Amino acid sequence: MASTMTLTRLVRYGSLAAMLAGALRTISSFIPYNAASVPLEWFYLLIDVCLLLGLLSLYLYQHEQVGRVGFSGLLPALIGTASIIGPDGKIGNVDMYDAASLLISLGLSVFAIGVWSAGRLPRAVPVLWWLSTLIGVVGFAVKGPPSTFVLAGVAFGLAFVIAGLKIWTDSTYR
Repeated sequence: MASTMTLTRLVRYGSLAAMLAGALRTISSFIPYNAASVPLEWFYLLIDVCLLLGLLSLYLYQHEQVGRVGFSGLLPALIGTASIIGPDGKIGNVDMYDAASLLISLGLSVFAIGVWSAGRLPRAVPVLWWLSTLIGVVGFAVKGPPSTFVLAGVAFGLAFVIAGLKIWTDSTYR
């Protein structure tokens, strides 16, 4: 008998993508960037695809509770994530990776308001997203040390791991 993909299974599998994205993003924070490294670009592609799937799962898990504010943050976070999948480059004078990263961060910060209000995920998730955005934006603006971006990446990744783990262990989604 064939198994069908239910919304419950989709959310559950998406939580695995969120955990994987978060763990790999945390690890990538400690790897020096090298645009010429093909394996590293594949690694980033895997992270970005998992982030996209994980974000969708996090939204579906609490879509009724996050409301319009959460949805209005989800959209730029998804668009930003989709924008960095694949080789990074420029459009005119705009560095697409930098622009997309800012869009992801700001979108997640707004999504975090809905997540906080929904109360279905641990409070650490929105707090870590806000912290990641604050550290990342300030570090970028003042040309901060590499440790700034490591901290932002770890906070970002850890939020996804915690959120994915919460959904994965939720008895409703088994």
